[in-house]
Parts: sequence; C-alpha cells; structure tokens
Amino acid sequence: MAELTLTLKLPFHRLNAIKAAELERLTAVNTEVANELLKVDKSERKNLTSAAFNHIEIGSAWINQTIRNANAKTKVKHFKRMWLETNNHNYEISKSGNLFAVSFNLLRGRKGRIPLEVHHASHAELLERAIAGEVKLGSIKLCKSRKGVWYALISVSMEVPDAGQVKGWIGADRGQNNIVVAALPNGFGRF
Repeated sequence: MAELTLTLKLPFHRLNAIKAAELERLTAVNTEVANELLKVDKSERKNLTSAAFNHIEIGSAWINQTIRNANAKTKVKHFKRMWLETNNHNYEISKSGNLFAVSFNLLRGRKGRIPLEVHHASHAELLERAIAGEVKLGSIKLCKSRKGVWYALISVSMEVPDAGQVKGWIGADRGQNNIVVAALPNGFGRF
C-alpha cells in the first residue's frame, strides 16, 4: 500500500471583517518573527524554540513551525509574508449539521472555531473520513488569495492500493506542426 497526501484548499465560511483583519495582523506579526530569525546566526537559530518568543501573542506551536520554516529557507534574505502554519496536533476538524469547522488556538490561551466552505464532494468525504480517524491529518496553513479570500490549506494522508501492472499504453505528443500525434506500442502513430 502506498501513501497519498493531498492538500485541501478550503475557504472560510462567511469570515467577518474583524476576523479577517485579525488574521492579517497575526500574519504580519508572524512575518516579523520570521525576519527576526533571519538576523540570528544560523547555528543559534537551530536551537531556538517558542520560549524565545514569549512576548509574541501567537501560540507556541505556530511559532515553532515558523522557526522550522525559517530554518528551512537557507538562501532567503527577507520574507515578504510568512503564512501561519502548524502541525496536526494543534487543530481539529468538526462537523455540525452540514457545516465543517476547524478549531485551533492561534492566540495563546484562546481557542477559536471557524466554519469552512466545502465546494467539492471529494473534500467533504475526506473531511468526514478525517473526523472518523480513517485519514491522517497533516499540517494546516492559513493564507489569503489575491482577491482577499482567506483559506485553510489542510493536508491529509491516506493509504491507497498500489497501481496495477500496465499492460498497454498510448503515447500522445502535442507538437507545433501537428496538433496531436498518438502511437501504440506496436503500431504506427496517427496524426
């Protein structure tokens, strides 16, 4: 059995202006933390934990992930934006009626719940399987599109059966002169 990992891009359901402004502000604070980390020597940066950032209001799990992300980017000189991200231990997916919601503690000591919009039936099925424990949740990242829509990017992993043996194939080549060329293994191609 192979493991398949997918990332679900789920917009927040009716996110009000106050929550959107708070997410924007906390993303700016997170970016400042990441840029402060770039000023620290690389050997010292690897030993930092969220305890070094007690003065920051963002939860420690989110700060620890920011430290890991900043350490992973070795050639960056300045971050324009560092999205808020955390691992699977620090959030929950729940369902109330037909509405899915994600709960997390973005601020220290406060847990919030934000409803999600699910547009694809496959996403709804994966979220229900995650609630049932059949699918393993990965990290969550909170980001905003250029149009101003906030999303929760949730990664999920699941076991899938191995692919069967390939018995035949068709090759297709899209060229500039001929629109499509298709060829079977033992035969001449068609234009």
